[in-house]
Amino acid sequence: MNFKQNFFTLLFILFSASLSLAESNNQQAITMSFPDSVVQDVLTKSLPLHVTINSDTILGSVSIDKIKDLQILEDKLLGHITLSGHQLSLVTTIAGHNLRMKIGSLTMSFQCDATIRFDAATQILYIRPLITELQSSGNEQADIASAIVLLFNNQELPVSLGNLQPITRETGDKSLSITMNIKEVNLQPDNLLLSIIPAIKVISKTR
Repeated sequence: MNFKQNFFTLLFILFSASLSLAESNNQQAITMSFPDSVVQDVLTKSLPLHVTINSDTILGSVSIDKIKDLQILEDKLLGHITLSGHQLSLVTTIAGHNLRMKIGSLTMSFQCDATIRFDAATQILYIRPLITELQSSGNEQADIASAIVLLFNNQELPVSLGNLQPITRETGDKSLSITMNIKEVNLQPDNLLLSIIPAIKVISKTR
């Protein structure tokens, strides 16, 4: 189960407790708070996560293996991340010729400070990391470690929160179909806040 599935399974548990409020006014936003310890647990259970490499100079595969010491501050995320790369090569151009330097496996860790921006119209959460304290392991890997850092450092990484499958809930002789639209995503000390506008469709069961 990936991060999004874990996250919204937890969201459904909390969301179900707020159904009475939602049914009275399906345009009223419901705010839910997720402590950083809960977010950390969901992330840990979702790892490793494959990271797409969009580069002509780096070949191979990279995954996020660990995220620890997660902290949620006012408008900022802090955490220590460990990446691993496999079958890595660094492509350089010399005198018009492409040269491929085989690196092999690579493990590196770094402190990551990140800010977020949420686009409600597209339901996309943008995460902008700032990477510090880079530590790499292995021989002759400094160049490719620096190149990978440049792919992520201070760049907005889009995470789609849209296209969620409706949630269904059985209530006696009726079935509720709940569609969620996220209005805002905010950070406050020790908590991730989601502001959600639910749309509920009631379906009577046939006897």
